[in-house]
Amino acid sequence: MARSSRDTLSGEFENIAFLFDSSRKISLDLKFPVDTSYPPSTTVEQIPPYVPLEASVRARCRQIWVPLTAWITSLIATILYSLFIYRVLIVSNPKIGSWIVDASEANLLLSIFSQLYAMLLLFMLQGLLDAMRWTLASRADEGGTSASNFFQLSPGTNWYSVCRLIYNSGFRNSWGLLRLALPFVGLAFGSLLKFQNTFEYHFVSGEPTIDVFAGTLIPDITTLSSIPTSYMAAFFDTWAQQLNNFPRYAKAWSLNDCTGECSSMFLPGGMEIARRVGPFLNRTVLKDGTFENVEAISIESAPGLALRFDPLGEDFKFDIQTECKAYITMGDGMQMCLRQMNDSIAASWRACPTIHTVMKTCNTIKYWGTDPLETKTLMTVYRQNATTIYSRDSLAIQQITKTSEPKIAFVSAPDTRAIWDHIFTPRNKSGDLDYQSINVTLHRLAWKYRTYFEWFPDDDAPVEQLQNFLAVPMQFGVTAMQYTNYTMATPADKRDFTREMVTTATGGKSIQKFVGQIWTSWTFITAGIFIVLSSGSAFWWIITRGNVVPNPSGVIEIDFASKLVGTARQSIKESNPDSDIERYRDMVRDSSQRMDTDSVSLFRAFKRWRVEIEGTEKMEQKELQDGYPSLLKFSAARNQLSADES
Repeated sequence: MARSSRDTLSGEFENIAFLFDSSRKISLDLKFPVDTSYPPSTTVEQIPPYVPLEASVRARCRQIWVPLTAWITSLIATILYSLFIYRVLIVSNPKIGSWIVDASEANLLLSIFSQLYAMLLLFMLQGLLDAMRWTLASRADEGGTSASNFFQLSPGTNWYSVCRLIYNSGFRNSWGLLRLALPFVGLAFGSLLKFQNTFEYHFVSGEPTIDVFAGTLIPDITTLSSIPTSYMAAFFDTWAQQLNNFPRYAKAWSLNDCTGECSSMFLPGGMEIARRVGPFLNRTVLKDGTFENVEAISIESAPGLALRFDPLGEDFKFDIQTECKAYITMGDGMQMCLRQMNDSIAASWRACPTIHTVMKTCNTIKYWGTDPLETKTLMTVYRQNATTIYSRDSLAIQQITKTSEPKIAFVSAPDTRAIWDHIFTPRNKSGDLDYQSINVTLHRLAWKYRTYFEWFPDDDAPVEQLQNFLAVPMQFGVTAMQYTNYTMATPADKRDFTREMVTTATGGKSIQKFVGQIWTSWTFITAGIFIVLSSGSAFWWIITRGNVVPNPSGVIEIDFASKLVGTARQSIKESNPDSDIERYRDMVRDSSQRMDTDSVSLFRAFKRWRVEIEGTEKMEQKELQDGYPSLLKFSAARNQLSADES
């Protein structure tokens, strides 16, 4: 029994799935090449009424209102989120109005907002690609668009089919790669701000604020004569073991080109060394309970010293006779060498070996002090201002922020030698306490050196101890000036501090803030702005064209099927044996014959077809006159039609 036209259309509608083939082309104005076997039509085409541009643009905006709304939302989100990133990460100020964004909150917000922002851009771009494929297919003057590209950009085409479409097109139609890459690019884009981030302390100022003397300076050796040897020995004995790791006084620092075996540290002075501004320097910052009820104290832009230590090669040797000196005590001794190297000093030392301490021959330097020294370093000092945050409870350094660039400072080798002589050489007025301090200090330094140098030769403890020994005068040179000030041991003109040490100490609280890489922040902002602006340009191109995709329902199958239904109705009314629906039937039959093979054969069948859809203005007229939706038309390639006819 012959099937009715309705049954025929129903059966053909069920074969819509076969249209998704890489070798076919789709055009939104699905018209076929002109067949010269039919006489030309004498019908006079009616000119459509004039439609103002503003009304036409508004109508086209309504047709793609979903992705266009996503673009507007993306634009607003880009502006707001970029300002947030600039404030929190680039300016590195976690205070927004009265809201203070600590590290944990910033980490959480950046994680959530970045992923949501990436998802929003992804949704908008997918909608743009969908609208773009229909717009490209509406180019009636260019015969629509490639079926391969049309189905690659469809949200309903899975990733495997997209890859097969690209492969079967010989990689000439590879727009689907963009759609496949969007989720992965969005995931990486949303995680960009979390790359190499850290937490740092941030000071939130409060009350009170007072004037103080703070910071460190190159030591002034004119104060040596006023300081007892026992005091000096005690400082060097204590801090030569741990200064670089002591959180109240020192912090690891970054200097240009200081990598590998080079090390550096910064000495901001310390809360214990800071003094209230006044004629006498015996009033500490914490005296009188001024900062009793605060969590942290910030000392603003005080002078500090950055110390850099570089290794010296094996070929670097000191002149034992002129640059080295031995300090001998009861049953022990150390040999210390110094050389002026421009603004820096090279230093080296060694202790009397264990065998000589047992044999009581350390006082004979020729037995152990003639070979080249192995423990050596080069110290360079830079002056640099910095703001330092201290914990009120532990007085430990929480954060150091530089406020000036480092400038190299001259360190005198003769002055350093004078300091060493004052520590290890008794003077005429030295008492028993001074002698005992000298013996204890030399023995403790020598014992630690021997232990690591002889029994743990791979450990850098002897070099680290030498570096600390060189750093002690830099850290406590201000302490020596304070001692001579409040004891009035020096003339009046030597008692006042230099004005560069005058600064302020402010009470408040410290929080940890989120710190990211500056380049990742700018890259994120720039990429977001570029995506929004470029997609905005694409949307403007779509809505200002003469033909735009008809109103979509949001359901791909329904949108596609509705256009086929319109094509079928129009074909019935025209009763044209070579109409678009007949071409569609040819395509369905062509695809159906390949069902017995696999999807690869189905994709290859797409090479025979193009897809086209009627434009908006023409569609609106037909909808009003005939009551059916826009027409989806399938046309075979011209070379394929010629082959079929032959």
